[in-house]
Amino acid sequence: MLSAKSDKFSSSVKFADTLKLNTKEGLKDIASLLKISIPSKLRKEEYAMALAEAFLLFPKEWLTLLTQYELLLLRKLVDAGPEACAEESGIFAGNSLEPLSIAVVVDYSAEEGKVSYMICDELREAIAPHIDEVLSSKEQAVRFTVEQYAYGIINLYGFIPYLKMVELLNEYLQDSVTNAEIIRSIEKSSLIEHLTFDLVDVYNSTVYVASPLLLDSEALEEKLCERPEIKDMKHFSKEEVFEAGRMPAPHLPCASSDELKKYMIARLGYTAAAADNELQFLWAKLQEEGNTMSLISSIIAGKLSSMKEVQEAMGLFINYCNECPRWFFRGYSSTEVSDLFGKGKMKNTPPRLIAGPNMKAAGMDITPEVQAGFDDMYQDAFSGQKVGRNDPCPCGSGKKYKKCCGAN
Repeated sequence: MLSAKSDKFSSSVKFADTLKLNTKEGLKDIASLLKISIPSKLRKEEYAMALAEAFLLFPKEWLTLLTQYELLLLRKLVDAGPEACAEESGIFAGNSLEPLSIAVVVDYSAEEGKVSYMICDELREAIAPHIDEVLSSKEQAVRFTVEQYAYGIINLYGFIPYLKMVELLNEYLQDSVTNAEIIRSIEKSSLIEHLTFDLVDVYNSTVYVASPLLLDSEALEEKLCERPEIKDMKHFSKEEVFEAGRMPAPHLPCASSDELKKYMIARLGYTAAAADNELQFLWAKLQEEGNTMSLISSIIAGKLSSMKEVQEAMGLFINYCNECPRWFFRGYSSTEVSDLFGKGKMKNTPPRLIAGPNMKAAGMDITPEVQAGFDDMYQDAFSGQKVGRNDPCPCGSGKKYKKCCGAN
C-alpha cells in the first residue's frame, strides 16, 4: 500500500513497484480478495511481478469484484489522464482501492473531508477498455444493489451472522432480487469477503460479517451479552438500510442529524463535507460506548462566543447522541431503549463540563448554573441490567450466565 504526497508519486511508476511495497502476506491477501491465482512458493519480488501481470492482462476479471463506488472512482481516474488526480469526499469510510494497491492517495484534507487519488498509467490503460462495460452490465447492477443493502445492514448492527444477513437481504429485496442472485452477488463481492470472519467461542464457530468501522468484535460481543433484556435487533426500513450502505460515507438514520449538520455549517463554519466527516467520527465513537464530550468540545472549540451559544450547541449534539443507533443496543438508540424498557432518563452520571483555554480566554467559564442546565439536557445511554459472563444467570437457573442464557 502506497500513500504519498503528489510530489513524491508519478503515474509513470510501474504498477509492480507499487505492489512491492506490500509484504508477501499483504500481496497474498490482495490476490485472494480479487480471486487471482498466484503460486505461493514464489519469492516476494516474483510474486509481485506475477500479480502485476495478472492485474494488467486480465482486468475485467477483478473489476467485476469491486463496488460500484470504486468502479466510478476508477472511471474518473481513467478520464483524468496521466499525472491527474480524482478528488473524493468522505475520507472517513474510504474504499479498498488503496489497500488493494490499485490507487494511491496523493493528498488529503481532514478539514474539508476530501481525499485525492492517482493511478499508474499502465493500470489506467489496462482498465480503460473495460470499465464502462462492467458498470453497465445487468448482472453487475444486481450485485451493486445487493452489496449496498448488505453494507447497510452491517453498518447498522456492527456485526451480524452471515446467514442472518442473507435472511435480511431476502426480506428487503424479495420483490426485485432472487435468493440465488443474492447468494451469487455476495459471493462475488470482494467487499463482503474482506468483511467476513469466524467468531469462535468454547461452544462453536460462527461466520460473521462486520462493519469496516468495527475495531473490536469481541468487545462488542461482550457488550451485547451484558444486555440480555434487548433480545431482538431493531428492524430498520428498506430506505434506512439502503442509505446506511451508501459509499463512501453511510447515511445513518437519526432524526437530529440534518438539524445538527445545518447548525454546524451555519454557526460553526464547517463545509458540508467537513460536517459529514465530523459526524461520522462522532457516530463511530458512540459505538464504542465511550465519553464523546471531548470530541464534541473539539468540534465547537473556538467557534462560539458565549455560554448560551455553548449550551445551544451541546443540546443539539446531545440530541444527536441520544437518537443515534448503537451497535451495543442491537441498532436501537439510547432514547428508544429507555422508552422501550420504561427506565426514563438517567441523570445520575452526566459528564462534567470543563472550560478549555479558548473559552477561558473569551471570559467564559462553567458555572454551577451552566452545568445544571447541561445536566437537564443530558440523557445518559441507558445500559439496563448489566450481567457479567461469570455472574449467576438472571433467569434463576443457578448456572453462570455464560453457561445459560449467555450461551445464545
